Amino acid sequence: MAINRDRLIGMAATHPDAMRQAMYAVIDKTQDKPEVQVQAIAMALVAVCDSIDIDIKDILNTVEQMRADLDGPFASTFRALEAYARGEIRSRL
Repeated sequence: MAINRDRLIGMAATHPDAMRQAMYAVIDKTQDKPEVQVQAIAMALVAVCDSIDIDIKDILNTVEQMRADLDGPFASTFRALEAYARGEIRSRL
């Protein structure tokens, strides 16, 4: 099956609320020592990108660009996740 690059790196994959839920699930399901949790999340992203032949830098650039859209006046996806991560990860460092 061919990879649709536009769906992966060209635009937001889903509605901000659904994106926020998926982001929370990643942090929530990977609870471990903070250093293990962060590295495991990063390694999972590397493995996924390698397996579908997508440059991880392309995904990271897309996410950086989407940040403003996902943190608009009616959706605070990144800010909310950062606050959650502070409570769940940073507080255990």
